Amino acid sequence: MPSRRSRISTGAAALAVLLALFARPLDAAFTEPRLALMRATAYRSVTGVITLKLEGTFSLDDTVQLALPLEVIVQQGPLSARFDLSGNVFTTVGGNPEQPASGPGVIGVAPREITVVLPPGFAPGDATAQIVATYQAEPVNSNRLSFTL
Repeated sequence: MPSRRSRISTGAAALAVLLALFARPLDAAFTEPRLALMRATAYRSVTGVITLKLEGTFSLDDTVQLALPLEVIVQQGPLSARFDLSGNVFTTVGGNPEQPASGPGVIGVAPREITVVLPPGFAPGDATAQIVATYQAEPVNSNRLSFTL
C-alpha cells in the first residue's frame, strides 16, 4: 500500500498536470453592455446616397443571441435618423414626431462595426452618431461621435 506522502505527491502532480493542460487566461464577463464609438467613415455614391460605417465596441453576442435592442442614431443639425437592427429607419426634424423613412437602413453588423445607409436629407457637413442599447428596460448610450459627411 502506498504511503500517505506518495499519495499526496501523486495527487499534487496530477493536479499540476491538469492545471497546465487547461490553464488559460480568464475573461471577465460584463454585467451590462459596453458601448463606445471610435470612428465613422462616410461613403458617398455618385447618386448622392451616403453609407456610413461606424466602428467601435458593443456586445454583438448579446445583440444577436439575446435580442438586445440596439439602435444607431445619426444627427445632422435638426435632422435625426434612428436605425434599428430589424431594418427600420425613422427620421425626425427639429424634435417633431418620428416618421418612417424608406431605404435599406442597417446593411451590415459585425463584432466591431455597424454599417447604415442614411435616408435622404443628409448632406456634406458635420454630424454625430451614437449607439443606444436597451438593457433591463433602461437605455445605455455610447459616446456621441462627431464626424464629417
